[in-house]
Amino acid sequence: MSRSNLHHKNKDIGINVDDSHHKQLKNGADNLGQPLSEEEQEKLLTFVQLIIKWNKTHNLTAITETKAIISKHLLDSLSVSPYLYGQSILDVGTGAGLPGIPLAILNPNKAFTLLDSSQKRIAFINEVKRKLALTNVTTKHCRVEQYSGPKFSSICSRAYSSLEQMLAQTEHLIDKSGVWLAMKGVYPQAEVDRLLNRFQVKRAISLSVPELAAERHLLMIEKKDIS
Repeated sequence: MSRSNLHHKNKDIGINVDDSHHKQLKNGADNLGQPLSEEEQEKLLTFVQLIIKWNKTHNLTAITETKAIISKHLLDSLSVSPYLYGQSILDVGTGAGLPGIPLAILNPNKAFTLLDSSQKRIAFINEVKRKLALTNVTTKHCRVEQYSGPKFSSICSRAYSSLEQMLAQTEHLIDKSGVWLAMKGVYPQAEVDRLLNRFQVKRAISLSVPELAAERHLLMIEKKDIS
């Protein structure tokens, strides 16, 4: 889909992005080692437009300025793309579709399930799916501990307050060889120390997100092989 076609299709959104936003996103993605096609870039910026539009009437995010949404939401989400494991990914507590929507745009051959307990947030994500024609995204409106279905190769979250809670509430949904991808700020040593014995941190990655001075870490957690 060309840039002009996407702009024409979404002109009713009523939120402008300009060349500086295109440049910011392109340069940021390049710096992450995640170069974007023109179509991917346009879809991501349309997602930003929809966040801003819906945020006027729905409390999706406290971040409301376009450049800040690109750096603190889009680029932060894209930074974990190289670490996705397998073909089925659950984004639990997805909120405004973060990191699930940006990751789904970059990984059209993977299947993403975005789960949230808020009906208004799921309604927003369904509108994003429709606008961007994201056929690899499924939404679920429920609490994660009440959800049952096929198991996932990766379970990702940037919303959980503690690793302990994340693992306890999603353990029934992880594939035997699957991994949890926990997005954190400062390395959560105290949380890691409290992990139950059947879990282990497979890898801890210090993420460098363009335009973000704050520390960012990705913890890849797996079940120990006790066989």
